[in-house]
Amino acid sequence: MAHAPARFTGTLHRMTPALLAVDDDTGAALAKALQLEAPPDWPPEFHGPQTRAWYLDTAAKHPDEPLLPGYYIAHQGGLAGICGFKAVPDAAGMVEIGYSVVASMQRRGIATAAVGQLLALGFADPRVSAITAETIPSLVASQRVAERSGMRQVARRPDGELGEILTFRTDRV
Repeated sequence: MAHAPARFTGTLHRMTPALLAVDDDTGAALAKALQLEAPPDWPPEFHGPQTRAWYLDTAAKHPDEPLLPGYYIAHQGGLAGICGFKAVPDAAGMVEIGYSVVASMQRRGIATAAVGQLLALGFADPRVSAITAETIPSLVASQRVAERSGMRQVARRPDGELGEILTFRTDRV
């Protein structure tokens, strides 16, 4: 059943080592720590144990980096997903973002609003001149999030594991 889009009234909570330490496949302890409700379908796609370990490692390696490691998306009193920057900006000022919302909260504008907040955070950093997002052709909703956020598709490349990768980009204006 499709849900009517809801105006995003949520916030981004920065991932900290303490929050990442309690983030698991149920989301119960994480939600409690954030004083939110855990959705029954936590974690969102692409936020399994390997990703959570990457976030912990990134937080340890870059404790003072304002763009890392990532954010939990909260919406209407509950955990809704994750988003963040995948690295520090490169020498050309480019940085990639990622985002994922639990299935039960999709199609409500939550990812688009969260990406809008990421773009604002990224472009507030003087090191950032362009922000990219990558997805695959079958994830049409992810492509629409990028497009609604002002990104345009700039590349399409083969990938041995995923078949094909689409790259979206927006530049500092």
